[in-house]
Amino acid sequence: MKPYKNWTAPKYRKSYRKKYGSKCFVEPARLKYPICTNGHINCKALNAAQYYAILNNKRTLTKKIKGLKNKWC
Repeated sequence: MKPYKNWTAPKYRKSYRKKYGSKCFVEPARLKYPICTNGHINCKALNAAQYYAILNNKRTLTKKIKGLKNKWC
């Protein structure tokens, strides 16, 4: 059995999305790549999201993150 086969987002991410909205995630449907701290977009979180998107070969997300970095950082 693969350890990440049935991966679900931690419960705190669900409550975080409920509290601050889907703008705090690059991929809000799957609750992946959180980019906010206390409801504000954070440049360090954008850098981390970009790193993991590149690591996982998510080219469309990488372009989206670069656009967000140009806007917020």
